[in-house]
Amino acid sequence: MPPPPGRECRRNLDPGASLVLIGIRGCGKRSLGFVAATALKRRFITEDHYFKHVTGITRHEYLRCHGSQAFQQRDIEVLKEMLDNHRSHCVIECGLGSLTRPVQDHLRLYSITNPVVYLVRDMDRIQTLLGLEDQAVKMLCEGDPLHRTCSNFEYYNIEDGSSTTAQIDEVTPDRRSVGYSFKLREAKEDFTRFLRFITGANVNHSGYDSPFVLLETPPENRSFTHAIFVRTSELIEEKVNLHELESGGDAIELCVDSWGPGMARTVSKQVSLLRRSARIPIIMSIDLSSSGVGDNIRSPAQSRSLYHEIAEHGLRLAVEYLALDLGQDKPLLEEVINNRGMTKIIGQYVYDSLPPMGWDNEDRLSRYLYAKGIGCQLVRILQVATEREDNAAVAKFTNRVRSLPGEHPPLIAYNIGSLGRTSQVFNSVLTSVTHPAIKRIKDNGKDPLITSRDAVQALFQSYVLDPLQFYILGASVAYSLSPAMHNAAFDHCGMSHTYSIPEASSLASLDQLSRDPHFGGASVVQPWRVQISQRLASRSRHAEAIGAINTIMPLRARAGETMFPLQEQATRRNQAGRVLGWYGENTDWVGIMTCINRNLSPRNAISPPKTTGLVIGAGGMGRAAIYAMLRLGCRKIFIYNRTLSRAQDVARHFNSWAAASQVGSTEVVHVLGSLQDDWPSDACHPCLIASCVPADPDQDEPPANFEMPLQWLESPTGGVVLEFAYKPLETPLLRQMRQFRSETGRPWVLVDGLDNVVEQAIAQFELLTGRKAPRRLMTMEALRNYAGESGHFDEKTIQARVEGER
Repeated sequence: MPPPPGRECRRNLDPGASLVLIGIRGCGKRSLGFVAATALKRRFITEDHYFKHVTGITRHEYLRCHGSQAFQQRDIEVLKEMLDNHRSHCVIECGLGSLTRPVQDHLRLYSITNPVVYLVRDMDRIQTLLGLEDQAVKMLCEGDPLHRTCSNFEYYNIEDGSSTTAQIDEVTPDRRSVGYSFKLREAKEDFTRFLRFITGANVNHSGYDSPFVLLETPPENRSFTHAIFVRTSELIEEKVNLHELESGGDAIELCVDSWGPGMARTVSKQVSLLRRSARIPIIMSIDLSSSGVGDNIRSPAQSRSLYHEIAEHGLRLAVEYLALDLGQDKPLLEEVINNRGMTKIIGQYVYDSLPPMGWDNEDRLSRYLYAKGIGCQLVRILQVATEREDNAAVAKFTNRVRSLPGEHPPLIAYNIGSLGRTSQVFNSVLTSVTHPAIKRIKDNGKDPLITSRDAVQALFQSYVLDPLQFYILGASVAYSLSPAMHNAAFDHCGMSHTYSIPEASSLASLDQLSRDPHFGGASVVQPWRVQISQRLASRSRHAEAIGAINTIMPLRARAGETMFPLQEQATRRNQAGRVLGWYGENTDWVGIMTCINRNLSPRNAISPPKTTGLVIGAGGMGRAAIYAMLRLGCRKIFIYNRTLSRAQDVARHFNSWAAASQVGSTEVVHVLGSLQDDWPSDACHPCLIASCVPADPDQDEPPANFEMPLQWLESPTGGVVLEFAYKPLETPLLRQMRQFRSETGRPWVLVDGLDNVVEQAIAQFELLTGRKAPRRLMTMEALRNYAGESGHFDEKTIQARVEGER
């Protein structure tokens, strides 16, 4: 018999362990189970289907034939059998049996080795969806919290902003139409990230593999990162504009400052809302000084139990970081650390007594070493500043820790209070900051006073960071939207950089520009995405696989004229210096992948055996589209290009790459020779279509007047059409597809060229600067500066499109 829960590492699980979803009716187990099975590439097993498989009849029929007592007993037996016979590589949905004591006892043991996720949802929403009377809702509310006692993870299933029904089928397939509502679009993204985190699917299996990509490098390994500090009470009192939190920090710290009946559910919802709004890591901390947590009426034992309850709940929610008070009992800290799963622990101690001991006191170093010894991944030591000299003292302490021999956890150390703002600016790791979206009424002397923008501006003004010049290079860049997007983002983040179009745009001019020590990098567009590869000192594995570059970054020199290693280059992105070479990257594929993920309906979820892609064009964008489809799991892609030899060259390139990469097939790209050809009989019709025909073509490309042969459009479930030309925005292909969709009723989702322009620019901004891009702002700037065939967009249209991105 396994040891009782709480004495084992209940979240250090095998990556292949089956995932179990539990919760009351209407919480979304079936829909999110489908999402989970697709994301993790696992078999999906539901209790209803398994019951019929075992007994030969449905649950309803069994109940009618044998009565409720016999049915309940048989239901419990079947559910246990379902769990025990499928312990690995499955997603399992548990039905009403999870409300019975025998099944809950079984799930408690099961959660020692497997992730058991309790799904929570707004009860008013469930009542509306199921059409329940108040008495039925009351009964559900009474039984639902029992799921928390037999699970080791919890996920609050919040509504998509555009959702109007419980179904996952879209109302209309046009993202730009008024009635469009892509069901589960945001929930799918959120839940997929949650699943990949708790199962460890992201560990050593990155989709990016570059020290310059934010998703690749955690905040503690980057320079001058910030955590937006938000209190639970502020969210409850609606003092926070959640939409605005998408930028202005590298993480969000949710400080639990009240606790009591119902607060576990409230905090679960708050974490999901913050993840939905910001899509950055969550730090959970606990304010022991607040009246809602540190009440004096509690005994020490009660306070310890309450602290453990809150910390355990943070681990259940799979927050990326959990801050633990190093003043708590060591056994409590060790138990939480042993059960942390993938969550990183920040060992924290706040010196707030007056007068405090100085930073040179040995107690500071002892606290740090203690935190390291009990297994903390980071250490945060704070002190209320009483004089400005404390800021110099903390810098000396930080240097002392850095000089310790061997590996040691990253240190977060600064002074708090108004006199400590200088040390907050210069602390390099996850400094707590405030945000304009937070209407903080009270100043308790400890909460952060500066924003991320304040801190970044101060770093530029003190010459720690340098103003850099960025450019866009290509044959036709006069109408590029990149300068408007990047310059607005620089200003928003407090950075003194500039992004411009050079007077002479050529590879020779790039050589000249890069001799400037303030050269920050460049976007590269047609016709040099492929040619520039020969001039690089280094490139990402993705740029290597694509064979095309759209972003170059400077590789700077040490004082001895040797090049910094790539990891250190990434930490010096916002600093000037002599350039010895260029690093090449491609963000086009990231933008394409994002557009596909966002717009591909669940019924067209990518499956290697059946999903087929089609790419029109064999230039740099066409290469990026093929690579994006391959990264998403598509293993049969067709390419058409007017010049057949170029399509054949691209197919050979990726088939060679596939053979070397062992992706499961040595022939992943096939050439279509003519628009008159029938679709190959041995392949499904494509549900992923990318038109990469440029609006301003080079000598070998056709203009953007391509229309799809109707015999290639026989996918019964429709799919996604990405059009990358945006001059004009309404291309012949999009007009054709709107008419075809109207005549056939097939659910094709149409994505115009501006979407990819914005997505690749967002990825490019984060790559060049190392800072979180203000997505909404960059989208709005692109739309405001776009002059199409009908002139500029009006503000109503801009707002509608921006809200569509959510």
